[in-house]
Amino acid sequence: MNLKNGIVLNSLLPDGLDRVYINSGTVPYREQELQRVQFSNWDFVPLFHDNAYVPVHDWRNLSAKEGNVLVGNTKRCYNTITVGDTSPQLKELFEQLEITDLASREAVMDKVKSKSDVVKAMSETMQQFLRPLAQDMPFHFHCIAANLPNLEMVACDVSKLTPGFTVPERKYIGLHNDGTKSMKIHTMHKKGNRITINLGKQPRIFYFINLTLLQAYKMLKNGLKDNSEDITIYNIAPLFFKTFPDYPVVKIIQKPYEFYIAPTDNCFHDGSTLGNSTLDINMVYFGSFTC
Repeated sequence: MNLKNGIVLNSLLPDGLDRVYINSGTVPYREQELQRVQFSNWDFVPLFHDNAYVPVHDWRNLSAKEGNVLVGNTKRCYNTITVGDTSPQLKELFEQLEITDLASREAVMDKVKSKSDVVKAMSETMQQFLRPLAQDMPFHFHCIAANLPNLEMVACDVSKLTPGFTVPERKYIGLHNDGTKSMKIHTMHKKGNRITINLGKQPRIFYFINLTLLQAYKMLKNGLKDNSEDITIYNIAPLFFKTFPDYPVVKIIQKPYEFYIAPTDNCFHDGSTLGNSTLDINMVYFGSFTC
């Protein structure tokens, strides 16, 4: 299936689309050979939810036509993904955190807590960096996240696990859309977006489908053989991938200290650390950022 006009990519990087790839679609996770995670004391094959879908590993460069569709000419926060670089001042402060060689999120957070002067300067500099992107709209810090290396996908659901669960017991959800039960598909474009900065030592992967949830919903309403199933914020992703397994996934390589801005409530997406050997660390802010 060819790319449709939908979510566009706005690259502020000097190499443009050179680090952007496309594939032939998605498959249920059981049909993909999953890589082992061997890091620190861990050695396991990640578990997935039963209805998880992952990208097919037949990546290639974009054709000229696909590049034109993906770049588009409309840029708004709800239908645009932007990739860019942070400032030299921020990069220097990120380096001063000294977290890239650590082996767990606990160790990362302990190190961050011990660097209060650096964190204070970083927070102030981040505010200066993000304010023009927010265009006077409110934004806030969300988290510093850490993922193991060589993960097919990084988003996981631990809500149904018992207290004291171990890392290998986590279940990954595959390509998904963010959101809660209070959100509706037809109004997801009003939910803003996020900026995610790679604080790790190695490049990380960001996957996305260039369709808004409303576009995916309309495709499903026309494509489902049985229209009796209600399409909700929770089941739209697996329904879409089951119905349209040949809709392409786009892959962006995000180098250290680069950022992406994405409407993660309003599109199918996930991160990946395949091929990496060090901890994947990233910082997330929520807002309505535009570039």
